Amino acid sequence: MTYLYGAGILTAVVAAAALRAETDKQVGWHKSLSNIPLTGPTGISRPITWDLEDPDTDAGYLNSKEITTLIQHQGFRFWGNRTCSADPDFAFEVSTRTAQFLLDTIINGCFPFVDEPLTPFLAKDIIDSIDAELQEHVGAKRLLGASVWYDPNENSTTQLQQGQMWVDYNYTPVPPLENLGLNQRITGRYLVDFAQMINGANSTTEGV
Repeated sequence: MTYLYGAGILTAVVAAAALRAETDKQVGWHKSLSNIPLTGPTGISRPITWDLEDPDTDAGYLNSKEITTLIQHQGFRFWGNRTCSADPDFAFEVSTRTAQFLLDTIINGCFPFVDEPLTPFLAKDIIDSIDAELQEHVGAKRLLGASVWYDPNENSTTQLQQGQMWVDYNYTPVPPLENLGLNQRITGRYLVDFAQMINGANSTTEGV
């Protein structure tokens, strides 16, 4: 499927890559590509039915198969958050993007520590550095939480003697609000004080 740009075309893959880069820069890698207006497209090469209140549409069917599609609603935009991963931890595109970003950032941040003398002080500096990076993202609401620690069970004396050390960290990515349910109810509770509301209205009128 392609986006139409006047007489030209642009594949959805190219548009998605450009949008991912722009979203990373302007909002953050924790934001899904879905439901962001695109600048430029004048059409979609294949009509896709879509309805916010009815999943029985082309877009709804594709999303149910974990396929992100293209829709036209207040502009053109991608619609869908899922990947094709069988791992539920990476069901959302933002979970994959978060993992990629954190791994690259933390590895690069640890570069200055490589080949330094392996002492408990170095280990603590590494842990503090990773923790500072993670907590920055938690504070910016790009992660829901994160922690880092040294696990003695992962680091035997033999490993340490060979210059090898493992540091563990975990985090919770921010999931997208994929399905918002609204429960609508009719109630008579706001008529209980009907008489008092009339008196209140009279008092207001008299004060004018």
